[in-house]
Amino acid sequence: MYCRKNQQLFISVIDRLTRIWHRTFLNKFSPILILSVFSFLTSVSIQANTELLRLDSLILEGKERVYELQFQAADEIFLQIQREYPDRPHGYTLQAYATSLVFSMDQTNDSLAQALEAQFNKSLDMADDYKDRYKDDPESYFYLAIANGVKALYHVVNRSYVKGFFSGRKTKGNLEKAVKLDSTFYDAYFALGLFHYYADLLPGFLKFFAGILGFPGDRERGRQEVYETAQRGKIFKMEGEFVYHSMGYFLEGEKNAGFRAFQRLYEKYPSNHALGLMIAYHYRRTGYLQKCIDACEKIPDEHSDLLPQITNVRHYNMAVAHFDLNHFTKADSLFERLHHLPTRKSDYYNAGIHYYRGLLADLRFERAEAVARLSRIEKEKKTKFWYWRSRMPLEYPADSLTYRYYVANNLLGSRQFVRSMREAKAIKAEIDSGAVPVNPNLKYMVLDLIGRNYYYTRKYEKAREYFQLIAPDFNKVKDKFTRSWIRIHYGRCLRTLDDFDEAEKMFNKAKDLDDDFTKIIVQREKFINERRKKQREQGLKEG
Repeated sequence: MYCRKNQQLFISVIDRLTRIWHRTFLNKFSPILILSVFSFLTSVSIQANTELLRLDSLILEGKERVYELQFQAADEIFLQIQREYPDRPHGYTLQAYATSLVFSMDQTNDSLAQALEAQFNKSLDMADDYKDRYKDDPESYFYLAIANGVKALYHVVNRSYVKGFFSGRKTKGNLEKAVKLDSTFYDAYFALGLFHYYADLLPGFLKFFAGILGFPGDRERGRQEVYETAQRGKIFKMEGEFVYHSMGYFLEGEKNAGFRAFQRLYEKYPSNHALGLMIAYHYRRTGYLQKCIDACEKIPDEHSDLLPQITNVRHYNMAVAHFDLNHFTKADSLFERLHHLPTRKSDYYNAGIHYYRGLLADLRFERAEAVARLSRIEKEKKTKFWYWRSRMPLEYPADSLTYRYYVANNLLGSRQFVRSMREAKAIKAEIDSGAVPVNPNLKYMVLDLIGRNYYYTRKYEKAREYFQLIAPDFNKVKDKFTRSWIRIHYGRCLRTLDDFDEAEKMFNKAKDLDDDFTKIIVQREKFINERRKKQREQGLKEG
């Protein structure tokens, strides 16, 4: 697959020698000479095949080191490919690709950004030259696509979206040329699938223009293309498998299948602690908080220098898990430790640390510290989730009712449903009896908490009753973050009760929160809603 030009060269040699043989030698020379000709051809074949196997072996060895997070070892292998095959783009392009993975986990490293820029520029030059020499080889367009894809990622991370768009369009165009030349070039389908899948997730207006500009969305097709790489690819097979199940886990509602896939991959690559953190994240988001803590404690901080985000996320997960267990003192000490770790941190995680440390200060009724920390969160694209989440505790100081709400909410998040429900109803009873919380949104937050408790214990009609108590007063829920997330919770309940049209209305109204995380969640919930609606209609037809 990787050196088709050698195969083409070999075929042309055979063709030329055969024609010379027939024209000049066949009737004039002895069988000894004929045998010598075939011996020469055999040696050419063996040499070409040996070269193919050698290059393939080095490429796969380098990719294995990437999967093990041994990026320095991978870099050495890709440099070796550059030395042994200096006229081919393989080593240059894969080196840039590996560096882009490191950069995606360490975006604040300026020297790494400079190295990546130099690498993708060199790989583009090499891939362009290779394509000029072998215009009919799909591999030429494949490596040119990878080089442009790395450049596109670099520009997007640096918020140069126009530059990223043009590099992305070149990536897609070259991949389409590769599969047009060879429809079985399964590695090329990985990135094509990403383009088709994520273009379909764009809001209607942007999706329309993306189609005009050459990025048509097709969610089902895109995921199937990624699956083809996962099943039949060679050098991007592992990426195909990981991304296919990540799509399912985060965007398709296939949490159990995705979690099992992450476990399988972690068993295969136990040194890949990014996979270990995916498993820890799953435990945290599903309420198995001690399992999350245990999983994180098993992960060493061996990658702190090269991949600081792994260390940051490890400590962050443990701190949040302790917060959700209502271990507020322990959580605060872990967030403080994370803040002082000498690791480079993304703007997103810095904002998350400020949010939790500010909230914890407020729950200790240390208002000045709370305001100081929460005020540090800026309304930037990368930190909007934390910005909107922090507005309410910044505006309204915590009182005893607020403190009790957070405790009850954490009890729900840690699967202690009976205790959570009991405390939530007790808070509601006090408010109904005349207690006035400092935070005017608290009344609706408590109703939402009771509704979620009923929902998670599968008492869906009771859950709807409590969400319906909020519905007439949605405009009175002044906090934008709270209002959107109550609508998401209500929409999930309606969907479970097969009230798909009303659920869609709830999800659409939740979109007024403009942070990327919430928008992704809304898109996922709408997709699941539409899929279940179609399944329900199909079932009724068949019944």
